[in-house]
Amino acid sequence: MNKRRDGSSPTDGDMALTIGTFDGVHLGHQLLLEVTKNIAKERGIEAVAYTYEEPPKRYLADSGPSLIMNPGKKLDLLRSHIGRVIVGDFPEVKNYSPRRYVEEILVDRLNVDAVVVGNEWRFGKNRSGSHEELRELSEGRFTVHPQNQVKKRGRPVSSTWIRRSIAKGEMELAADLLGRYLSYSGKVVRGNQIGGDIGFPTANMELDPRVVLPKRGNYAAFVDLGDRRLGAAVHVGNRPTFGGSQKHQIEVHLMDYDGNLYDEQLEASLVKYLGQPREYEEKNELKRAIGDYVTEAKKVLKDVSAVN
Repeated sequence: MNKRRDGSSPTDGDMALTIGTFDGVHLGHQLLLEVTKNIAKERGIEAVAYTYEEPPKRYLADSGPSLIMNPGKKLDLLRSHIGRVIVGDFPEVKNYSPRRYVEEILVDRLNVDAVVVGNEWRFGKNRSGSHEELRELSEGRFTVHPQNQVKKRGRPVSSTWIRRSIAKGEMELAADLLGRYLSYSGKVVRGNQIGGDIGFPTANMELDPRVVLPKRGNYAAFVDLGDRRLGAAVHVGNRPTFGGSQKHQIEVHLMDYDGNLYDEQLEASLVKYLGQPREYEEKNELKRAIGDYVTEAKKVLKDVSAVN
């Protein structure tokens, strides 16, 4: 184990820290969190995740990648894995050199004892620093633990790959990379009432516009309502039939539930893509089509675990 410049043990630091964007908190991120916790336990110090509200690319350009989940949900999920999360101010540090970042943030502000990062992680202005440079700049004051990327299906797991799978409606692949079903959280807002008029009331979820939406179409899903997990058929997209909204949105039909959902907070976990509906000229035709995909969604959910 490295010694600090004054010869003292590295356990003089306050925390084992993992640094990253953590968008999606996918399997690769979960490895970093687990390694950090193990180091913290061995050294008797605190395990901490350091992140930013949004990916750095979204601060550096007019637009950046869509988010896999909204920032609040990301922080909640990180805390469920590691406990303490520090949200850094990216605009403050975006022009820091690697050395300044190490001295002012990692050493002076955080007093880190160990730093855990992915082996592709970069830091400092223009992403100029690597984990090799981080180790050099540590000068024995903290240890550095780069981790290889987790692979699935022969490829490294990444947020970019997950976003692409979401856009294609590949829910099984997204779940495989995330280690859980892809989910969306939002408050129920009033819609155009078409579903209720034909016997299939739907809850329209208000979503963070920064979050990537899946391929338009119908999905089998589980929905968390308070402490209850219910089966659901979910429609993603607009409802142009009968003058419906043109806005890309998520509509949820809860199975075996007839309560009032307005202003409730829902979390919909998408399990499988069921296909793209067409436009319908008559309400009876639309009613039959919705009934068919609700029946299909029930069959799908019967064969999969509700715990994910």
